[in-house]
Amino acid sequence: MNPYNQHYRTRKKRRVNKKRFLPFLIAVIVLGSAATVSLAAAIRNISGAVAANGDAVQSAAAVLDQQPEETPVPSKAAPTPEATPAPTPAPTNLVDYTGPIEHVFVHPLVVYPELAFDGDAQSKGMDDYMTTVDEFRTMLEELYANDYVLMNVDKMYGEKTDENGNMTYGRLKFQLPEGKKPVIISTDDMNYYQYMRENGCNWKMVVGEDGHIAEMSVDPKTGQEVVTQGNEVFSIINQFLEEHPDFSFDGSKAIVGLTGYDGILGYRTNRESENRESEIEAVKPVIECLKNDGFQFASHSYAHAHMSKWDAAKVREDCQKWKDEVESLIGKTHIYLFPYGEYPKQGSDAYNAFLEFGFDYFSGVGLNTYQKVYEKGYTFDDRKNIDGMTMRSCLKEGPNGKKDNGQPTTRAQVWAMMDVNKVFNQSARGSEPGKGIGVK
Repeated sequence: MNPYNQHYRTRKKRRVNKKRFLPFLIAVIVLGSAATVSLAAAIRNISGAVAANGDAVQSAAAVLDQQPEETPVPSKAAPTPEATPAPTPAPTNLVDYTGPIEHVFVHPLVVYPELAFDGDAQSKGMDDYMTTVDEFRTMLEELYANDYVLMNVDKMYGEKTDENGNMTYGRLKFQLPEGKKPVIISTDDMNYYQYMRENGCNWKMVVGEDGHIAEMSVDPKTGQEVVTQGNEVFSIINQFLEEHPDFSFDGSKAIVGLTGYDGILGYRTNRESENRESEIEAVKPVIECLKNDGFQFASHSYAHAHMSKWDAAKVREDCQKWKDEVESLIGKTHIYLFPYGEYPKQGSDAYNAFLEFGFDYFSGVGLNTYQKVYEKGYTFDDRKNIDGMTMRSCLKEGPNGKKDNGQPTTRAQVWAMMDVNKVFNQSARGSEPGKGIGVK
């Protein structure tokens, strides 16, 4: 039984004396397991009335809840999620936070390093831009050990009232437990393109038997489909929060960044897909599962193009395709993650076209911690890419890198967040890019 679950107990108007019920309850506890299961619900129904006079019924119900449950009847219906753990009680030591806001991101995780780092033509690219399952897990441990907490962008930026009573947009006043620092985690390309599947990533997101998000891959040794929880960003975060619920502040989790040209979440929902309609129906419960688990969605563009070269017309065309094929499935989002970290010039017609489609939180790519609020009513930040390229450069420089002016380098900022030696998976990647565990 989940220790965070709390049972709903119906209150009775009539007062009940706990002493009259206590002998009856003790007798129930002693009964065999078959009778125990059938009586448990009845005990819970009356427990609210007795609770007003003492804890006897609550204690008895707790004992009954520990007894074996009936085996559920198999069903082809979508699984009902297990009860989400009750939120950790709000800390009482909250203080205003005015410091920097960190933002890190990864791509779909490498589940089978022997396919990713095998020395073929795509091996170096996989080493440069991807992160392994073990590395992501260790990254979370490092962030947690260094007092970071997951934060939702909506809790930090949005509409607010200025000193003149006018509605404006900017950084909101927010609080965190004393000593804690916010971190945003986002993901790019959660579409599972074919090259990802062939090079050791998962194949798609699915709904697990417990109703929470899971992932499906194909085991290279057996060729069989494998459904797991703990081999992708989202299920790993769910598992980590079960052990460390205080790593998330007020239910915050991570951002799911999606393109559209090859479908979403491993389902070929794009207009060119031969099985588009059936794929759309198949992905709908997965979308709802991610939402129910507390994850947000973001646009990563439709075409994954180099947008620094685009004019306003091309931006509008791309945004409209994303709206038609992706937003129509996942719902509205105001978060935009620029492909390659490239974007049109701030203030240009091309950049302003994004605002026309309702986006107001934009992210590029860069190791330097950076956020800026613009007068037009949007925020831009840079995200640290925690991948092979970043980690190898961090290891080469070391944790104490300094610029000519004596200030820490951008790589030193990564070291300040995590011990890269612990995160980097040397045994899987090898000493050089493209010469990892899969090389024969």
